[in-house]
Amino acid sequence: MKKNKNLLVRILLPAALVIGLLAIVLPARNRTRLEHQSKQTLLTLQEALQNFHVEDEAYPTKSPMSGTELIQFLMDTKHLQTPPLNPATLRPYQLDSSEADRIVYTTDELAETYSLKAMELDSDETMFIVDSTEHQSLE
Repeated sequence: MKKNKNLLVRILLPAALVIGLLAIVLPARNRTRLEHQSKQTLLTLQEALQNFHVEDEAYPTKSPMSGTELIQFLMDTKHLQTPPLNPATLRPYQLDSSEADRIVYTTDELAETYSLKAMELDSDETMFIVDSTEHQSLE
């Protein structure tokens, strides 16, 4: 009976350690993935907005817009060829769905400046921001 207990402890202890390690590592990995994809999406949208501004001498006037609305607008005006990945789903934005969208575009009343925010998935806190005045880079 004692050999069975020792064997059980030798099997369960490493298994518990592996499960505990995974519980720590996986959320950190997912957070890193979310941050990376949020930055990539913001940079893609920033480039398209700058191209729009060069052509129209103003930013899109509708404000605020969700990421999906902004992407649809930029695709309609031919300043964005394909939808970027949605940071929340890691799939290209689906323009005809209501999936989670944590990107927010705003502009001033004259459409001279813009702001793009990537919001946290589980709150209304800002994760990253790029704009045409103070936060022109994510570095």
